Amino acid sequence: MNVLHRARDLAHDAYRRLPFVGPPKDHAGPLPYVLSRPSVRPILPVADMAAASDFYRRLGFQVVAHDDGYARVEHCGWEYLHLRRVDDAAGNQASAYVHVDDADVWHAAMAAASNGDIDLGEPADMPWGMREFTVTDPCGNHVRFGHNL
Repeated sequence: MNVLHRARDLAHDAYRRLPFVGPPKDHAGPLPYVLSRPSVRPILPVADMAAASDFYRRLGFQVVAHDDGYARVEHCGWEYLHLRRVDDAAGNQASAYVHVDDADVWHAAMAAASNGDIDLGEPADMPWGMREFTVTDPCGNHVRFGHNL
C-alpha cells in the first residue's frame, strides 16, 4: 500500500474514534458519509465447491466452510472472498478485485504456494494505473490482485 493511502487510512481511523461531529461541509448526495475505507467481500458462484476450495487452498488461502454450499476464503484472519455453490456455473462471468500492498509479492507467494501449478498470469502495469495479475478458478471466476501505481 502506498504511503499516502496508509496515512489516509490512519487519519480516517483516528477521526472515526472521535465523537461524531457530522460529515464534512463538502459532503453531498443521499448516501451517508463514509469515514473509513469500505470493506467488500464478493460472493463468487461455484458449481464444484470441493474444486474451488482446493484451488484457493493451493494458492495459500484458508477456506472455511460454513456448510456444503457456502465457504469463506481467508488469509491472516481476514475474509477476502465468499464462495456459494450453484447448480450450474455455465456462462459464469463473475470477478473480484483484491487490492494488495504489492502485487509482485502476492504473485510470488501464490506461485510458491501452488508450486507453479496454477496459471497466475504475470503482474503488469495497466493503463488505468494499477499493477495487477489475474487468476481464474475452476468455476470461471476471475480474481485480480493489484495495487495502485
